[in-house]
Amino acid sequence: MAKSQKILIIIVLILLNAPWLSDVLGFKEPHPLHGEPTIIEAPEFSFDKLWSGEFQTSVDDFSRNNFLLRGMAIRTRNEIDYSLFCERHAKSIIAGSEGYLFEENYVLAALGLDAISEDTVSERVSRLSKLSMSAGVPFLVVLAPGKGSYFREFLPKEYLEMKGQSVNRMYEMWLDQLVYKGLHFQDLNSFFRLDKEVFPKNGIHWSEWAQVDAINMISDALLDILPDSLRPARLMIDSSYRSTIMEGTDDDIEQGLNLWRNIPDLEATYYNTHWEDVPAFKRPRILVIADSYAWGLVNKGLLREGYRDSEFWFYNKGVHGPNIVKKGASPQAVHGFSTKAEFEQVISSFDAVVLLSTDANLPRFPFNFGNNVE
Repeated sequence: MAKSQKILIIIVLILLNAPWLSDVLGFKEPHPLHGEPTIIEAPEFSFDKLWSGEFQTSVDDFSRNNFLLRGMAIRTRNEIDYSLFCERHAKSIIAGSEGYLFEENYVLAALGLDAISEDTVSERVSRLSKLSMSAGVPFLVVLAPGKGSYFREFLPKEYLEMKGQSVNRMYEMWLDQLVYKGLHFQDLNSFFRLDKEVFPKNGIHWSEWAQVDAINMISDALLDILPDSLRPARLMIDSSYRSTIMEGTDDDIEQGLNLWRNIPDLEATYYNTHWEDVPAFKRPRILVIADSYAWGLVNKGLLREGYRDSEFWFYNKGVHGPNIVKKGASPQAVHGFSTKAEFEQVISSFDAVVLLSTDANLPRFPFNFGNNVE
C-alpha cells in the first residue's frame, strides 16, 4: 500500500473518531454554535444495549452531535444558504424590509393574528385576582413591548397582506380586562412606544438600556402596593454611551443565525450602572413569573441586589434565584407543594408577585400560573 494511501486512511480514522478523542482529551469545539445546546453525553456500553441495537444508535447520535468541527460545518452551510438564497436555518426567524429581523410570533402579535377569546382573557385575569386575595399577596402584571408592534413599517409584506388583522389585539384585550377588574398593572408597552430604539435591529428582546429603565419602573410601581417598610433598590445610572458593537442580547437573533459574517448593527445606547445600597431587610422578596424578557432583568442582579433572595419562575416551569440549588427545577420540586393550600402558602411567603409578558406570549400568559395544582 502506498504511503499516501496509509496517510489518507489515518486521517479518515482520526476524523471518524474525533468526537471520542475530543471528549477524552478535553478539546474545545472551535466556533461553537449559539442557541440550544446539542452536545450529548457519551453512551454507556452494555451487552443488552449492544444486542438490541440501542448502543449503536447512541454512538451514531453521539458522533453526529459531538463532531469537533460541527459548528464550523453548520456555520458554513448557514452562510452559503443565507448569502445565496436568503434562507435562514434558525427556527421562526423572518426578515422584514431594510434587513430588520423578527421572530414570527412577534409579527403575528403586532397584527392581532394570534388572538384568543376575550372570555378566556377575562377568566385568567379573574383567576389572578382571586389568587392574589386568597394568598394575601399583591400582584403586579407587567405588559412588556414587542418588536413587531414597534417596527410595523419594517414587517414583511406577505404578513401585512394577511386577512383578519386587528392591531395589537391581545395587548388591548389584556389591558381592558386589567383595568376593568382592577388588578394592578404596569403598561411598559405604552411607556416605550415613542422611543424607536427600544429594540435593536438584529435582536428580539428589548434593548439593554430599556431593561434598566424597566427595572426601575417596575420597582416604582411596586412601591405603590408594598408596605412602607419595604423598598426595592434602584439600578442607578452612572453614565451612558453609544456603540455599534452590540452587548448582551442586543443581537441575539443574529447570533442565533450562526453565520460567519457580522450583520451590521445600528448604533445603540448603553448604561454604566450600579445598584443603590438598600439594606437587605428593607428590600422586598418577590416572585417573578415571566417569559424570556425577564432574563435581562434577572441577569442584571434583580433577584439578589434589587430585591431580597427572590425567585424567577421561567414560564412558570423552571425556578431560578440566588438561593436555588437546582436551577430550572419545577416549582413543585423546589417548594414541595402538592395541594392548592400548600401552593398558596408558598405564594404567601413572598411580599409581591410580578407577572411579566411581551405581547407575543400574551395568548398563553400567565403560563398556567395558579393552576400549578388542582
